[in-house]
Amino acid sequence: ENTGRVVGHAVSTGAIEVAHVATGGNVQELQHAREDQQRRLRDATRGVEENANRVGQHVEKVLSTTGISLVVLGRIVSDPAQTARVIELVQTYDLQSFVDHLVHRGGRLPPHFFPEWVRRAGGYFPKLAQVLSVRADLIRDPEVLAQLGQCIETMPAKSPDAVRAHASRQGWSSEDCTGIGESLNAGTVAQVNLLTLPDGTNAVVKVSWPDTRRQMQTDFRLFNHARDILRVLNLNTQEAAAIAAIFHAVGLSEGAVLGEFDLSAEREAMQTIGRLCRPGGEWDQAYAVWLAGVDDVVLRRAPPMLAVMARVYAVQARSSNCRVKVPEPIGRLCGESVLAMARASGESLHSMVTSSDDARIQEAAAVLLGSAVPFIGWLLLCRSTSELAHVDPHPGNFIWDAREQTLWVLDLGSNVKLLDEQRRALCLLIQMISEDSSEPEAVASAALSFGIRGRDGGEVARLMRGMLNATTTRAAQDALNVAAVDQILSDVDGSVVPVVRCLSILGGLLKTIQTRIRDEHQQDVPLSLADLWRPFADM
Repeated sequence: ENTGRVVGHAVSTGAIEVAHVATGGNVQELQHAREDQQRRLRDATRGVEENANRVGQHVEKVLSTTGISLVVLGRIVSDPAQTARVIELVQTYDLQSFVDHLVHRGGRLPPHFFPEWVRRAGGYFPKLAQVLSVRADLIRDPEVLAQLGQCIETMPAKSPDAVRAHASRQGWSSEDCTGIGESLNAGTVAQVNLLTLPDGTNAVVKVSWPDTRRQMQTDFRLFNHARDILRVLNLNTQEAAAIAAIFHAVGLSEGAVLGEFDLSAEREAMQTIGRLCRPGGEWDQAYAVWLAGVDDVVLRRAPPMLAVMARVYAVQARSSNCRVKVPEPIGRLCGESVLAMARASGESLHSMVTSSDDARIQEAAAVLLGSAVPFIGWLLLCRSTSELAHVDPHPGNFIWDAREQTLWVLDLGSNVKLLDEQRRALCLLIQMISEDSSEPEAVASAALSFGIRGRDGGEVARLMRGMLNATTTRAAQDALNVAAVDQILSDVDGSVVPVVRCLSILGGLLKTIQTRIRDEHQQDVPLSLADLWRPFADM
């Protein structure tokens, strides 16, 4: 059981040793960190003789390494930011404990271990949790997966004065900066503040922080080196291999994660989706097709009473001119790390879903099922190759204006473009799972083309059906947890991980809605993403 601890301490010890040698032993903090980490490593290897023999000579192994490994490891301390970060992670946040819990085997995890550790450590770790929460091919413990899925990106907001100073550095006038108000929310990449334009117009401004980006970039580079340290130390245990695979998987997301800091790219995404949502445009046409086909595809399994209620909503949607909109960017106040935009009016679907008001909850459920979920599906199945798809459909990213019958879609920085082969494979999966008559091997073959691989075709097919069909007791994340326990998956293509996470979020929402229906109407109603999205897959 101490093997995971050996691996964690080996990563930390190797990094600090290289730093100590490269700086000539003249950095007092490194000397203290070296002594402390060597003590921890000795404690961890006690009773694990084979690993103790391997890591006991870690200094000689690092120094005797030739070629690219030594060069790569040397870069850890050639960058002062990486040196400072490795000391902070080891001494302040106990990096070894984090690594040890990632390869958790049996027993009980401390309650809220990962959410609390990730929030304290910051940097790229919230994004790491996002990526790993759906990687049942890498994380085999369902409790670890569940805790990683609970890690939220909400972070303490910086003051309005800090936002004003940043906007000023980006070229905003003093008059524009004066209009910056209190923070509405803050995440790991950016925060959003109220903004009043000089003419009195209400708006918001989104700011990404360059120092936060540098911190994330430092973490990505540091943990690339951690993989090399594991290799150099020759820790060829199952846990070491698992940790190396985890770091590699997260490292593949570096470009996408750092890309979220580029608010000029988010502005372009907003403009792209805004064009698709123009009155009479491509979304309106696709939505009309969806409304026409939703009765036959979605409501065929619903109890008669609920089917009637759903059809009433569909009729209302056809006649109410319900719209999907994206806030309009304010061009003169936009740049790489600052993005001013029109303020969306209405109420967050998150606040509606989590309220105690039954009427608001029912309205939120209707909007989610009747507008938000179809819109996300249309982008994924029809527009993710030619344009892009939104892959963070958290209820907080939707604002519902009941008076104007308008659904506002926010945070388009979280988007993905799929290869045409992947998009078509996803459409095929939707069609086959909606029909519920396809052979398991055919479903597994489509999953492989999409980017999900497994050892047994039947098990992969069962997983995909579980991810695209929700009940009151099981949703997409539950299916992934089962896959972890049964070791069904062998690989998930990094390019589709954001899509898998999107499916997990939507599956959780459908499960919540179903639970509400069951409690109020004593009916277990299947709500299937495959059924909801089938009209788009057929387009």
